[in-house]
Formats: sequence, C-alpha cells, structure tokens
Amino acid sequence: MGQAVLTTKYLFEIPVYRLTENDYYKKLSDYKNGINSKMQVPMSDAYLKKQFGGDWRYNEIIGFLRFYRYGSNQIRCDYTETDAVKKTRTRKKIFEQISDSYCTEPFAVFSSNIDLAKSMRSAVEHCEVRLKKKNRILDKELFENTVDFIDWKSLLK
Repeated sequence: MGQAVLTTKYLFEIPVYRLTENDYYKKLSDYKNGINSKMQVPMSDAYLKKQFGGDWRYNEIIGFLRFYRYGSNQIRCDYTETDAVKKTRTRKKIFEQISDSYCTEPFAVFSSNIDLAKSMRSAVEHCEVRLKKKNRILDKELFENTVDFIDWKSLLK
C-alpha cells in the first residue's frame, strides 16, 4: 500500500496592515500640513505623498494570510510577515513565513456552499482575533464582497 498524500489547494489571500487606512491617511495629512506650514509656497500633494510613502493599499502591507485546503477536510492558513522587529513605514520589505498553520478550520466535504462560506468566515475571524492582539489590521474588503458568491463545493474538490 502506498502512503497517503495530503493535498494542498490555495484558496485566497488577505493582506495584513500595520494600521488602518483612515489612520494612515490622517498621518499623511498631518505630514503634509506640517511640511507646508513651514513653507512660503506649499509643496505639491503628489510629491509629499510620495515622500511619505504612497498609497496605503499597496505600501503599508506588513503581512499576508494565505488560506488553503489541507487534506480532504481542513482549511488552514499560513501567515507571512515582514522580518522587521518594529513595523514602520518602509519601502524595503523582506517577508518570512511565521506559521504554516496559523489557523485550522475543519469542514465537511458534503457541506452546502452556505456552510462552507461560514467555515471560511470562521477561519478569517480566528486569524483576525489573533492578529488584533498585535494591533494588526486585515483588509477583508475583497473577501467580504465575494465569500457568499463562490462555489466553495467545486473549489474544495
């Protein structure tokens, strides 16, 4: 008899941020106001935005949650984060895997798409609770907009 092979199938990713989008843009606004208050002629917003660090969505990511099917009945998540001890605004990031099983959520292969979507939400919520303790923010916008419309039964085959 051959050895059983566990199958892995990646499902989706959720970015992790060091601060909320609103907090980031408030700090950007404060930065622009602070610089321009010292100038006779205000500097351009585009220049100051670039100096500060650009847009939140793509420049403030400090990690990723990557969810996958493991074996025949588990949803797992691996967590990758920047290797910096202090998470600051930077454009030079090196990511390293923190855990390959940051969460484990069982599911039944015969479940309905509604129940499977609940399992996905549960897995994401578990990770969010863990990361909130470290003041990390999940960008769940795409996940929340699509989770109920995915054919999870087909995807998890």
